[in-house]
Amino acid sequence: MLLVSTLLVLAAFGATAPDTSPSSLRLTVAAIVGLLAPLFWPGLAATPARTALRIVAWSAAAAGLAALVTRLLGGPAQTLPRLLSSSAMLMAVLLLAHAAAAALEGWWRGRSADAGQAGGRQGDAAHEAAPRTAPQEAREAAGRAVVLTLALLGALPLWLGPVAELLSQRHPGLVDAVLGASPLTHLAVASENDLLRNEWLYQHANLASLQANDPAPADLAWAYASIGLALVLASLALGRRRRTARDTAIDPAPHSSTSENTPS
Repeated sequence: MLLVSTLLVLAAFGATAPDTSPSSLRLTVAAIVGLLAPLFWPGLAATPARTALRIVAWSAAAAGLAALVTRLLGGPAQTLPRLLSSSAMLMAVLLLAHAAAAALEGWWRGRSADAGQAGGRQGDAAHEAAPRTAPQEAREAAGRAVVLTLALLGALPLWLGPVAELLSQRHPGLVDAVLGASPLTHLAVASENDLLRNEWLYQHANLASLQANDPAPADLAWAYASIGLALVLASLALGRRRRTARDTAIDPAPHSSTSENTPS
């Protein structure tokens, strides 16, 4: 489904035209696959370790699919080193995106399960059905939320560009910050595409007319590694807190039984 959806979107945007430059094709395919992949996220596994493996596997599969589609459409002009560079950056973006999707899905599942347990104790049939429908609904909602976030971040140069231009005199680094915060910029750097000189973006984004510097690949690597580590630590802390709350709800207080059996 991801392959079919990618090809349909590429055809709709005219990216399969023969006059598309190699770098533009790499960027377009990577961006489209990056936006579509979270919608087909397979969801949480039974254990956190298996979920982590699923995140890595699905991200790698999507990045490999993007490289394959780019190679098939671009032909020999798409050399292996350039495909590896764009695919590696796409995989980094997807690792964070799918990790965020997993965290959101787990959070929504927990809320639905808590609501279902509360409804079950009250004899509410609607609440009792919530845990059975929660996994699929939570997975779909998490995927859509991540896609919306990626789209907003990718469009930062468009909707935050005017603010950056107004404040650029007092804060010279703001333009670079807005440009560097966009995942689309990261994919463009890895694809060797001059994003600000893109014909459409040059006509519609005011940042294209300003002096701006693309983020360095080493800085991007450190940034993605730091964000990934923060997500892992947050996920571990959330899982531990959830297990503690569940154990507390299941196990009665040890002093309650002893107090009942204490002779008067």
